[in-house]
Amino acid sequence: MRFQRLGRTSLSIAALATAIPMLLSQSATASASSAPLMWAFDKCATGPGVWQGTATGPGNIQEPLKTQLTSFRATGDVLHVDFNWYVGDTYLARLSGTLNLKTGAVVMNGQVAEGSYVGSQVHEEGQLYDSARSCFAGTIQVMPASA
Repeated sequence: MRFQRLGRTSLSIAALATAIPMLLSQSATASASSAPLMWAFDKCATGPGVWQGTATGPGNIQEPLKTQLTSFRATGDVLHVDFNWYVGDTYLARLSGTLNLKTGAVVMNGQVAEGSYVGSQVHEEGQLYDSARSCFAGTIQVMPASA
């Protein structure tokens, strides 16, 4: 009788030892899938209202980047801007925000409209680093949409 008890306990411990890593890995996967995805970008003007460059995303994936100004209005030293961001064939995000003409800082927010991550919120922060060529570098943070 005592042997059976030990056997059951051993089986229970073995079952827990197997289940816990599986549960932890599922939990980590769920957390990872809802974690923000970070993209770094660098782009320069290529024509009126168009900038092109690269975006480097998760796993060091490098994609061509194109941004297109869709509208703007000036308020003093601040431009209120709307852009379409095309990140390779991965996604299109529609973003709105501001460009501070004194500091060169850009901050925009919006949503992925097409492609991977559709419905995800997007936050972009950039900085003008070459005013002669209108070049910007910064980050794009994609917050995956909840299921």
